[in-house]
Amino acid sequence: MTEDFEAILKGGSEELAARTSAPPVAAVRARGDQLRRRHRTATAALAVALVAAVGGGALAVTGPSRQASPAEGAVSPAAPATSTAPPTVPPTARTAAPAPATAPPSSPSPSCRSLVVSQEVKDAVTQAYRRSQPGLVHIAPVKGTFYYGQCDGVLYAGASFTATADATENELVRLQDEGGAEKYFTKAADSAWTYVAGDGLPRSPRGCAAVPEIPARLAQLWGDCLARP
Repeated sequence: MTEDFEAILKGGSEELAARTSAPPVAAVRARGDQLRRRHRTATAALAVALVAAVGGGALAVTGPSRQASPAEGAVSPAAPATSTAPPTVPPTARTAAPAPATAPPSSPSPSCRSLVVSQEVKDAVTQAYRRSQPGLVHIAPVKGTFYYGQCDGVLYAGASFTATADATENELVRLQDEGGAEKYFTKAADSAWTYVAGDGLPRSPRGCAAVPEIPARLAQLWGDCLARP
């Protein structure tokens, strides 16, 4: 009995010693290499999983960076753009207001005045009419029909004539044919009286106002030479 116990105790001691004794160096090195390989493999797998997780999250947040082009058959032709802007209307040219026509400077109204006629003036005017009508010698101005005036230094006269007592038959006929119409004369400075116009037959109802050789202002002062005795 004692021998069996001792045998068992010895066997247990040897087994315990085998378990607690230091392992050989080669076994320790092999075991270390195995553990390092497992660590590297686990680390690499963890890194790949981490990268995949981070990349997937970024893709979900930002979306794909490049949108896939649709198939050619799925692209519809672009519809023509319809402009909604109002048509451009060119600015209306502002018509410039026409410049007022510049009237030519009108000559100032002549300074006219009616004068008191002297016998000398009547004789000079009668001589002027005789020169213009050869054959009329025995004539004289009709009383109350002699007009005399001046405009801007020029003298004007108007008179009708009648035959004197010694007039010839021819003179009487000529004066009768003329009907005693008014005759008009002008005299510029340093010149003689000149016969310029007559009323004509029939006489204009406007009198000497219708005679262009007589200034309108002077004709107005003369009452258009319409006074008759």
